[in-house]
Amino acid sequence: MRLIWGFMIIQLCVCVRGQSFNPRPLSERGRQTPAAVVLPRSLSPTSVQQAFSRAQEIITSRRSTLSGRRRTFDPRRNVPSARHQRFQGIQGRALQSENVQENFEEATRVLLNDYNLTPEQIMFGLTDIRNMLPGNDVASCESQFNFTCNPNSRYRTFDGSCNNLRNPSWGMAAACFERLVDPDYADGTAAKRVSLSGSPLPPPRTISLEIHEHLDNPTDYVTHMFMVYGQFLDHDISLAPLSQGPNNQPLECCPVNEDDPPQCDPILLGSDDPFFGSLGIDCLSNVRSAMCSTCSLGPRQQTNQVTSYIDASHIYALNQNLSSALRNNDGSGTMRFENSREGGELLPPSANPNEDFCSFQDPNLNCFETGDQRSNQHPALTSMHTLFLREHNRIARSLRNLNRDWDGERIYQETRRILAAIMQMITYNEFLPLVIGPERMEWFDLNVQRTGYTQYDDTVQATLANEFSAAAFRFGHSMINSFFPQVSRGSNAAGDRLRDIFQFPFGLHRGELEGLISGTTQSPGQKFDRYMVRDVTNHLYQQRGNASGLDLASLNINRGRDHGVPGYTTLVEFCGGPQIRSWRQLDGLFQRGLRPLFQRLYEDVRDIDLFSGGMAERPNQGAVIGPTFTCIIGVQFYHLKYGDRFFFEHGGQAGSFTPAQLREIKKITLGKLICQNSNIDRIQARVMLYNSNRNPVVNCNDLPEMDLRAWSR
Repeated sequence: MRLIWGFMIIQLCVCVRGQSFNPRPLSERGRQTPAAVVLPRSLSPTSVQQAFSRAQEIITSRRSTLSGRRRTFDPRRNVPSARHQRFQGIQGRALQSENVQENFEEATRVLLNDYNLTPEQIMFGLTDIRNMLPGNDVASCESQFNFTCNPNSRYRTFDGSCNNLRNPSWGMAAACFERLVDPDYADGTAAKRVSLSGSPLPPPRTISLEIHEHLDNPTDYVTHMFMVYGQFLDHDISLAPLSQGPNNQPLECCPVNEDDPPQCDPILLGSDDPFFGSLGIDCLSNVRSAMCSTCSLGPRQQTNQVTSYIDASHIYALNQNLSSALRNNDGSGTMRFENSREGGELLPPSANPNEDFCSFQDPNLNCFETGDQRSNQHPALTSMHTLFLREHNRIARSLRNLNRDWDGERIYQETRRILAAIMQMITYNEFLPLVIGPERMEWFDLNVQRTGYTQYDDTVQATLANEFSAAAFRFGHSMINSFFPQVSRGSNAAGDRLRDIFQFPFGLHRGELEGLISGTTQSPGQKFDRYMVRDVTNHLYQQRGNASGLDLASLNINRGRDHGVPGYTTLVEFCGGPQIRSWRQLDGLFQRGLRPLFQRLYEDVRDIDLFSGGMAERPNQGAVIGPTFTCIIGVQFYHLKYGDRFFFEHGGQAGSFTPAQLREIKKITLGKLICQNSNIDRIQARVMLYNSNRNPVVNCNDLPEMDLRAWSR
């Protein structure tokens, strides 16, 4: 066991440092087509052109049919699904991308049916016949990615374009996810994964009930802030938008009808479901993720609607217009805020209170507006957005005092640049070492350096991998608590059940931020394991006072299949682990006693879903997670660091910090940021770890402070 995973880590070291994990896009990896995969000789440029013409006819007919038959969707009748579709709603360039790619995917399906193509022919053959594709369709598709870049700009673009000057679309908002391994679709195109035998995989809800059942199992290692920050970080780098219906309207996919649109992908429940059955609910409405423009035939890929870079874009928004709406634009360089008598400086109110599925819960108070549509999901997350808004304004005001000749734009952009660096510092210095452990941080060369600069590598692609976004980085879902305590000085701890505070951030108006933040830094998170609390498996996005919501475990499992993410054993092998063919091999990987549970549910060991298999692994020594998720997450964060031209430690770039500025940024901790932007006056320096002799609770004034005079001109 030790030798096997020691080998994996050695392989990973070679993979990362030697760049055998090729950072180029899937279509450019130079992967050799298997000798046995040959396309039919009768497949010609003419037949491909005809396939595109027929595809357009099919799409036009389908849209017309759906517009006439679409069931009315009343958001108030299915609030959990409405919230889910709003959180993951498709917007802007991502919507355009899906509309463009629809023709390529439908043409692929026409060729699949006409020539009885195998998944291998679609995977390795159709992607290589670029010379047969209609020139107009390809040119129209590729025009989305034409950019003019300014190589001398010291500031990021809002949408992440032009970070890589040779490949300006890498890592930008609305770019396609990448893949570590080839996708696994039942038909090679887009049909969800099935068992190795061709039979359906176990229903997601069955796996949720059997494997991801409820258990209150708190850890004595990390605080609940570890989970909260992980979600805050995830929302900065990942959002796979859901497809929507005609006129970009949300879809109601329950009950199931024959004329449902192809985007519908409901999660069906048994009549004997121990929770939903008694409520008469047999279907959870769900929609497939939007497809992404690959500008080619072949298997489906999904869109990452936000930038892959750790750039605080969820605070600032993804385009100039939205970011401008969040600014004061008064020459101060500050962000808009609302002053509350009890709550202090808060986020600005929602711009669409009648449509946010949030503000209506308290008619007298609106929810909040930020750069990300998910920021009101629960009050602890909203509190993080509030703290970072305050930090922006605190820094902007200081820079204005230090540099009276700077205009508002210079102050805003310099502050935005610093805040992104703060997020990167916290991520790589506090969060990630807990996730993958100090040994793996060293292997992947991810540690923050004590002195000097790191070097940007423009051959490294900072795009997110599908396996990371759809499975591995969801590990924190097992660490969510049912109860979010509020700890205030001089009073007993209060708090709320998570199921009662989805989209309910109104306590921030009453000054609850300090209590919420103290609660997350002083209470334990759940252990990393297969278990998930009922607040997210029965009550996800539930409206306050209602009886039920969605099931996060089922959604995760279903999303992996929707995205064509191969089974768990495929990723074990990719990571240098054993080629698993027998059930007993899992005993060396899984937590004790879990193998028989999986064996009872799945036909073949190779059928296990990546999310569930990764959650069942024993954690690595000194880390929260196990080896397979460590591999995926380690590779990903290597790319997010060395593939980001504006990463705060890199030298020799237009946006590089001076040595003095870099020293000041490396003083920052999340604990100090909390102190400087709240009324909390005592805290442990490492707020994601319990206080201890090595991490004691101290006065906020005793924590190192970033000296902004390093930015004085």
